[in-house]
Amino acid sequence: MDIIPSIAPRAGRSASNRIGFVILSHGDQALLARLVARLDDLYGKPPIACHHDFSQSRIDTAAFADNVRFVKPSVATGWGKLSVVTAGLAALRLLVETADPDWFVLLSATDYPVRSAEAVLAELESAPFDAYLDARPVRGQAPGAATFGGAPNPKLDHFVLPSNIQLKWRFYVGAQLWVPVVKNKPHWRLGRVTFPLPFAAPGPFGPGFSAYYGDHWFTANRRAAATLLKDDDRAQALRKHLVRRAQADECYYQTILANTPGLRICLDNKRYAEWNGGGAHPVAVEVDHVPAILASGQHFARKFALKSPAIAEIDRAVDAGVADVSRDRARPNPISARRP
Repeated sequence: MDIIPSIAPRAGRSASNRIGFVILSHGDQALLARLVARLDDLYGKPPIACHHDFSQSRIDTAAFADNVRFVKPSVATGWGKLSVVTAGLAALRLLVETADPDWFVLLSATDYPVRSAEAVLAELESAPFDAYLDARPVRGQAPGAATFGGAPNPKLDHFVLPSNIQLKWRFYVGAQLWVPVVKNKPHWRLGRVTFPLPFAAPGPFGPGFSAYYGDHWFTANRRAAATLLKDDDRAQALRKHLVRRAQADECYYQTILANTPGLRICLDNKRYAEWNGGGAHPVAVEVDHVPAILASGQHFARKFALKSPAIAEIDRAVDAGVADVSRDRARPNPISARRP
């Protein structure tokens, strides 16, 4: 197996070229503006590519500085659907074509930075990883071809609950029976009811290409970006398989990257979220969560309400360097050849 050599930051690159951001947005412009303003402050107006779903809300793109570019036309997205992946890939392609940063971070507009840019860049550039991604093989699937290291994010332990392990198999591997029904929300239309079946469906998975899943949000380098933007037969087959399946956004990136030989993945995606044992969404960050967030060593946290008082507390701590004292906790374990 050919091992791809380590990526090195280009000589003389500024922080704005060393890292860029892909943001998925669909709601209040103020949420997006808050995140962009803080990224500008910490990272010195980095390149930002945003996919805002204009079918859900209107925003004034002219209100943003020229380091922020928007995908046009936008994709109409739905929660957990493949359209979210389509939007994310469109924004990633825009970022690569206009800025080509060494690293990129996939964020939602309700995310927020909780460590200094200096600490984040130092960690990314000193570790041997190509991606910081929560990636777990679906039950019964063989290990992917990538190499994995680091400990999984402890805040995502709900993904290994027996109920979730079974659910992910049903979502991504199991056969499904779709029965058409008429629905009236948000308007009258033909929809479907899905019935899971107890056997695997025909699909793209097999020797050399295993189904993986995990948390949607991640950080990766230029090599991983090129892998995700390579629209080969395998990627097309995976998208075709996931187009009518639930939570496609928690399968696509993991499956593509985990099956790429030579790619090195840290299983900690560097995100903090409080799930309270699981559920469809993490709880909103409150002031009481701030000490744990700062002690975690993670790079970003989610989800923040528009007027969350926790924002000011985090800003003060990050600006004072308090969040960086946990750097030793944040440093991942050395890379190994183990499979998750």
